[in-house]
Amino acid sequence: MKAMILGLLGALMATGATAASRSFQDWTVVCDNARECSAFGFSEDSFGDRPFLHVRRSAAADAAPVIRLVLVGEAGAQAPWAVRVDGKAVPGLAPKAEGDADVVLTPAQTTALLAAIGNGQRLSLAPGRSDVLLTGAAAALRWMDDQQRRAGTVTALVAKGAKPASTVPAPPPVPLVRPGPVVSQANLPDKAPPGMRSRLGEDCDAQQWQDFSPIVARLSPGVILYGELCYLGAYNEIYAFMLADEQGGHIRRAQIPNLDGSATHLLMNVSFDAETQTLSNFEKGRGIADCGGVNSWIWDGKAFRISDQIEMPACRGLSAEDWPVLFRSRRR
Repeated sequence: MKAMILGLLGALMATGATAASRSFQDWTVVCDNARECSAFGFSEDSFGDRPFLHVRRSAAADAAPVIRLVLVGEAGAQAPWAVRVDGKAVPGLAPKAEGDADVVLTPAQTTALLAAIGNGQRLSLAPGRSDVLLTGAAAALRWMDDQQRRAGTVTALVAKGAKPASTVPAPPPVPLVRPGPVVSQANLPDKAPPGMRSRLGEDCDAQQWQDFSPIVARLSPGVILYGELCYLGAYNEIYAFMLADEQGGHIRRAQIPNLDGSATHLLMNVSFDAETQTLSNFEKGRGIADCGGVNSWIWDGKAFRISDQIEMPACRGLSAEDWPVLFRSRRR
């Protein structure tokens, strides 16, 4: 079961040429298919709410980086913030907040902090609270420069050079995804057609089939989607998806695309919205759901297409609301 979950996570989070994620010691960077990037610096403790630093930058040549500092959850002295790198105060960086806080720095503060963290080891935000670790920060930001095609330009965060901002290429367009026509869900079968189980074979644990109702939805006239529970873990339910015609014939595996061009028919923790033709899932990397991915695919009338994905590959205490975008699309 564990090996299967890890394999699914690896396949579903696979990345293409313009969407990628990578970790550098205590830092993780995620860049989406429009070359917008987010870099995260974490604290030492990887459980529960802990301080973190988030550097976000869009791909436009003139886009400035934005830093968000988050101090939440820990018990400790409710003292004013005192932002320090390796014990030294950062000029101009004293947000007027006490206790828990979530602060977006000004452009001047962002510039000052970026200059300070490059060769630092620890960023402290308040007495009695955990530090944000800076090991890997310089490598993470350098990789972010490279992903955004800024290396060697005056716009780079770390990999600075003499090339003007005009040499940074424009961000690539995001794909257009159009859902297919909404179809009636009347008179759907209440169970999978005969012969479907045998088509899945070792992909599914037959004991699971008896206790859970399948997901059944009409995608298009003559195309029925069936989702059958294959494995039930402590915090993940893995479904296998098949397609059939209205009479339960022409059974085949659904082709749900990954970013690397491959496809799968197995998804974790799923739902399907017939009104929007959207199949969604939430891949939990571990029980407290602080890593993994949230993904959606739209049926365009003929096939599933990737719509949106957010990802947090590092299990470091961040809830899904703070995870960055890995893939985005536009709809009409």
